[in-house]
Amino acid sequence: MEAGSHDSLANQLLELQTIQEARVAAEEEARLKAAEDARRWAELEAKHRREEEEARRRGEEEARLAEEQALRAEEERRAREAKEAELRVHLQEEAKARAAEQQRMHVHEKELAKITAVEKAKIRSRRILAGGALFILLAALGGYAFVVKPALEREALAEEMAKQEQRRATMDKEQAKAALLTEQERAAQAEREKDELKARLEKKERAQEQAKLKAAASKSAPRARPAKKPGCAPDDPLCGISID
Repeated sequence: MEAGSHDSLANQLLELQTIQEARVAAEEEARLKAAEDARRWAELEAKHRREEEEARRRGEEEARLAEEQALRAEEERRAREAKEAELRVHLQEEAKARAAEQQRMHVHEKELAKITAVEKAKIRSRRILAGGALFILLAALGGYAFVVKPALEREALAEEMAKQEQRRATMDKEQAKAALLTEQERAAQAEREKDELKARLEKKERAQEQAKLKAAASKSAPRARPAKKPGCAPDDPLCGISID
């Protein structure tokens, strides 16, 4: 009986020990599992915090870059608008200067054309008067004048036309130079040319009047043969006579 009780107590103690060991093992497993879960949770929390920090830094960087890009775009826009405004003002000033220069050249051309027309009219009138005087002189000289005077007149007209062509070429050259002169200098130059032309024409008219007076005097008085200059041909009636 006592042996059976002893075995039953030993079995109970063994069972309690087994239960105690199982409980300890279960608690250890639970502790290890909790520690593993805590470690994993901490790693997840750290990863989440790192991702949030990275996202925050990335957002700040993108915002900074966007702000810098916006500032650069604004500066470029302002610089472009300023340059366009400066170019527009420059073009407007150039257009005004060209318009003023064209207007000045137009006025200058009109003044030159007016002066040229007046001078041509005076030359034409004087040429007509000279032609009339030559016609009267030729009629007074008679047969001699009909033979010699037309040749002289043609020569004089050819010379006059050559002079006119030369004067026109000179005037064209002076017109080109006049673009660089002031209005007062151009007016003074035109006045000097007009005075010179007037003096030449008056000199020619005086010579023609003197020739006409000499012809009239020679017609009314006995005609004396002029002294021949050395080197004149015996049959040259014009040798020794001064013709301007």
